[in-house]
Amino acid sequence: MKFQSTIILVILFITFGFSLGCDDQNSGPHHHHGDNHVLAASDAAQGSLFDLGSKWTTETNQTITLKEFKGSLFIISMFYATCQSICPRLVADMEQLSKKIAEKTGTEPRMVLVSFDSEKDNPAVLNAYKKKMNLKENWTLLSGKEEDIRMLSVVLGINYKKISNGEFNHSAVYSLVSKEGIVVSRIEGIGSNTEALIVQYQNLK
Repeated sequence: MKFQSTIILVILFITFGFSLGCDDQNSGPHHHHGDNHVLAASDAAQGSLFDLGSKWTTETNQTITLKEFKGSLFIISMFYATCQSICPRLVADMEQLSKKIAEKTGTEPRMVLVSFDSEKDNPAVLNAYKKKMNLKENWTLLSGKEEDIRMLSVVLGINYKKISNGEFNHSAVYSLVSKEGIVVSRIEGIGSNTEALIVQYQNLK
């Protein structure tokens, strides 16, 4: 309860801060999802993702909780399917990371993508995106309610804001999560060095 109460307070702070601080930057007539619109990441919150208790829908229309990942390492990030710039590059980076981990360990890691877009990214859209990006079976794509998306983003230290053209400004971050649901390593930015995360994965496997 203490963990969830802290997260709720942080959500209120971030939401209020965005309402004051981000509209000016996006008030011009031309909005695009380019490098200039990548939001800085926050620190990941302390506590387990498994304590959130939120329900998610997979790209195969199955209802799950993150607690179902308990007992296995996984790498998680957030995106949205209609993103044309940062998200495909972020996913490509994660694919390379998955390949490197498979080469080092002999098994492909569990990869999880959670959509920011609760309105558009239904299971059919996410399934089509998975096929379009040629993502393997070790990838799970999730959609959920806006309040659950916001809470998860705070725990992961990923900032996002929906702008007037329906796109999202957001942080480019992916995280290694332990078997207990704790964020133990994070990569911020496109094309970043992943060696430390791979070593951490090997140590925890």
